[in-house]
Amino acid sequence: MEHTDESVDVESRDLHSTKGTDTYDLESNADEDDSYSGSSGDESSETESSETGEDASDNIGAAVHSEVNFDSITSDEIRAMEFATVSEAYEFYYRYGKCKGFAIRKASSRIKELDGNKVTQMKQFVCNRHGLREKKHLTRLDRKVEHRRLSRTNCEARFRVQYRKQKDRYVVTAFVECHNHELTPARFVHLHPVYRKISEADKAQIDGLQTRGIRTCHIMGYMIAQKGGYASVGFTKKDLYNYFDKKMRECIKDGDVVASLNYLNVKSSTDPMLYAEYAVDNSNGRMRSLFWADGSSRSDYFCFGDVLAFDTTYRKNKYNYPLVVFSGCNHHSQTVIFGAALVADETTETYKWVLNCFLECMEGKQPKAVVTDGDGAMREAIKQIFPDATHKLCAWHLNKNAVENVKDNPEFLDGFQKAMYSNFTKDEFEEYWSELIKETEVEQHPWVVKTYENRSLWATGYLRDQFFGRIRTTSQCEAVNAIIKTYVRTKGCIFEFMHNFDQVLRDYRNNELEADFKSKFTVPVLTTQLRVIESDAANTYTAEIFKEVKEQILKAVV
Repeated sequence: MEHTDESVDVESRDLHSTKGTDTYDLESNADEDDSYSGSSGDESSETESSETGEDASDNIGAAVHSEVNFDSITSDEIRAMEFATVSEAYEFYYRYGKCKGFAIRKASSRIKELDGNKVTQMKQFVCNRHGLREKKHLTRLDRKVEHRRLSRTNCEARFRVQYRKQKDRYVVTAFVECHNHELTPARFVHLHPVYRKISEADKAQIDGLQTRGIRTCHIMGYMIAQKGGYASVGFTKKDLYNYFDKKMRECIKDGDVVASLNYLNVKSSTDPMLYAEYAVDNSNGRMRSLFWADGSSRSDYFCFGDVLAFDTTYRKNKYNYPLVVFSGCNHHSQTVIFGAALVADETTETYKWVLNCFLECMEGKQPKAVVTDGDGAMREAIKQIFPDATHKLCAWHLNKNAVENVKDNPEFLDGFQKAMYSNFTKDEFEEYWSELIKETEVEQHPWVVKTYENRSLWATGYLRDQFFGRIRTTSQCEAVNAIIKTYVRTKGCIFEFMHNFDQVLRDYRNNELEADFKSKFTVPVLTTQLRVIESDAANTYTAEIFKEVKEQILKAVV
């Protein structure tokens, strides 16, 4: 991997140039409102430990007292219970609260040293509405975010266990059953944070679905259908989004750019042909552009790189950087990707940097033809970096621009398509164009005049002697962008973007593998009268290309 402008060697881990873009800039949700005041009964000397519902649920041990009927259990029966561990006591109260309609949390505890070991002497669990929010947080004038809704009511409901050395068990020493608030109806209980948790089995399934490009909202829908309803899932859609965000933050804990470059470094250990280069803005140290191509992409270019299509229409990442995709067409008429780049802007200088990286990556092999969307800066960069390549404008983009600019003239739009695609000679094209603009009365239209001046970049009559490998549009790039949308979250980080782009590459390459299998291990049925020619063509061409060759054979027979 190489770095331009400052020649930083990524292998040396000298990544100071990534300042400004390598941090996943997320505001913390922590707030003083999480602090509460409340009575702790007679445990004035005990150490208070504030634990969230999620942390508490992580500590649930194996099922205990499974025979308990929580609907009919009495207060006296609860006060007579004993537990082997604090976790068992917590699980009992956890299940009790869920059945009765209130959330619980861990509260005070007392830990002492016993026979050289630290032992929890006392542990108390309370209703989640225990205590009150401290008044100082309600009267602050310098708040930056809105108050979180109040939930504490100073509820006195509690459950306390204490260790008895002679029994080596925890016995219940306090149980307050009554609450000073309305209990939660059954249909709402599953929404309490303490009762929401993504299990390890669910995480494995969710991760697998996300890897295959399933959107988060669709993953949630699948889990709801699988488990029979929202209440049975065990978590909410927000929990699922938070899970993905947390997982991604862990991946980029040292910074987004650093994580992305590390990702490429790891890939290079198994792919020695991987090429990557990035440029840094000298004024602020931020990464401006990043180009990369793996070994398979480079090999594909050496085989199919005579015609190159590239486009910059995709911006679905955190920094709104355009994605430049270099693509072509392989021997199965399938899209093949030669490389990609993320750029900070779409200026001529930036495109020149990207094309120079591409040329260096491909060992100086220039394409014979280039198909683009017609961007002016891109066109100028192509002239300078690929001076011998024939430049062609994407027919799809041209037609789209025609509809936008001359939308009130359907006759011209129909004629313009014919002018683009018909196999005219230069003279035939000029004659047809002259008649078209007169009949449709668009001789003075600015867009029509400008488009005609660039006719050598799009009219078949001027390009008929050039090889374009049947690529008329940048539709390959458009298709790649469409597929990427299924894998990448809105405003995702660069590391996530690159990881999912690799999934796109794997999909395309698997398509080629399947086409290779079809071509090598099956044979077509010969149906024409020119059996020898048809048989030779079937053995020479791939299955997809043979279909086109066979059409020509049929025309010859007729």
